[in-house]
Amino acid sequence: MHQDRFYIPNAPATNEIWLDGREAHHILHVKRAKLGAKITLFDGEGFEYLARITEIFHDTLKVCIERSNAVDREAPVDITIAFSIPKGKLATFLIQKCAELGVKTLIPIHCERSVVDIRDRSEAKIEKWDKIVIEASKQCKRNSITKIKDVMPLDSLIKTAGNYDLSLIACTETHTKTLKSVLNEYPSLKRIICLIGPEGGFTYTEIEMAKKAGFVPISIGLSTLRIETAAIAITSMLLYFFV
Repeated sequence: MHQDRFYIPNAPATNEIWLDGREAHHILHVKRAKLGAKITLFDGEGFEYLARITEIFHDTLKVCIERSNAVDREAPVDITIAFSIPKGKLATFLIQKCAELGVKTLIPIHCERSVVDIRDRSEAKIEKWDKIVIEASKQCKRNSITKIKDVMPLDSLIKTAGNYDLSLIACTETHTKTLKSVLNEYPSLKRIICLIGPEGGFTYTEIEMAKKAGFVPISIGLSTLRIETAAIAITSMLLYFFV
């Protein structure tokens, strides 16, 4: 039987816990759950909990955890997508879909041709995006939460290439290797990062800087894709290859 899923930020210390705030509101006023109703909680660290509502007090409720399980629905490869922020609601769309697909980490980056600049308000933006990620995990039954890091300038981000088994940069340069051909050279990978540039792409200087740091330029097709489309397409291709 399907049960509604709700997020708790920490593993429960006891079998009885009180819920309040956003999730309690969702349970009581959106789902209109009653005493005795069973719900599923997840902690973002791979565990989910079968719980029963035992008390309701205004906008808070107490649940009794009846069973806990470690349920791994994560991909065998750790994917990080670093992206130049698209305009308007497209950033929300990118984050939501990457979270549904199972991207481990998202890093907004600022490039020479970036149109959207959130460096002076990144904290508020990321707080909003974190809520999108939680809702996406609830919907798609992930028990882990995609991490969203603070915005980084591209030159700082490329210095982290050594933290990954394979570092990629999506570009439309002539004679660029396809993603498929590059992955065939690296069949056993655990951590991958891919950089996705702004509308108009990375500059020649940025691409050369990334290549010197160890990033491999890749193409994912004949079309020039929007930022959010490229993020979803690359993630899907990586999952198809490794899952």
